[in-house]
Amino acid sequence: MNALELRAVSFGYEQEELFESFCLEVRQGEFFGIIGPNGAGKSTLLRLGAGLLKPRKGKVAVLGHDLSRTQRREIARMAAVVPQESFFAFDYAVEDVVMMGRNPFLGRLQQPGPTDRARVNEALEFVDAAGLRHKGINEISGGEKQRVVLARALAQEPEVLLLDEATSHLDISHQQSFVRILGRLNRQGKTIVFLSHDLNLAALACSRILLLHQGREVACDVPERVITRDLIRTVYGVDPILLRHPETGRPQVMMPGEKEPA
Repeated sequence: MNALELRAVSFGYEQEELFESFCLEVRQGEFFGIIGPNGAGKSTLLRLGAGLLKPRKGKVAVLGHDLSRTQRREIARMAAVVPQESFFAFDYAVEDVVMMGRNPFLGRLQQPGPTDRARVNEALEFVDAAGLRHKGINEISGGEKQRVVLARALAQEPEVLLLDEATSHLDISHQQSFVRILGRLNRQGKTIVFLSHDLNLAALACSRILLLHQGREVACDVPERVITRDLIRTVYGVDPILLRHPETGRPQVMMPGEKEPA
């Protein structure tokens, strides 16, 4: 069974068609990356996979469940989304923010019970944010907030985590910490779908990468076969310098230095 499957999906905004008969399979337990330039359709693809958008044609399934026939509450128990940024109008306590992840398991006006509190505690411990539980969500740093949002997603007990540029506003230290947490989750069996503009980070973290361009699959394979000089030149319109990471051997991209005109 695939963790995420799009079969012959068509979707567009107003008169503009973005995806046409698009197909994708993400296997259970994969750390799967999605890269591509602005406007390629990366975030739209993630929202389709989360059931937040409905395709005009075709089928989207999570863990074998057709999302068009699955209630929102059930989808939330299977897949959780970690967005690029999260805004909170009220300065909720961190613990209360993570408890929001238990909503799919609670009835209307039902109060959280011991199981819910245990799941929240486990999620906070897992992302190393237990010490923040009584702080206001708007009092903590951006890196800490993103770990809390990840904890909220974990409190949903999903099998699939969908991350929409979740590391883009983090400094290098918080990026490393965040991706290490995702790696631990992946080793425990969670399927990770990791959308990123950072080609180097995606190459290091992901076991397989989809390169999108204008709603089309350009390549979908291991990082060494996707992050190549020819494909980057074709899709991004730049001529990169391609290196190998000295520890992992994964591809790493550098831009050439500017030359003074002769």
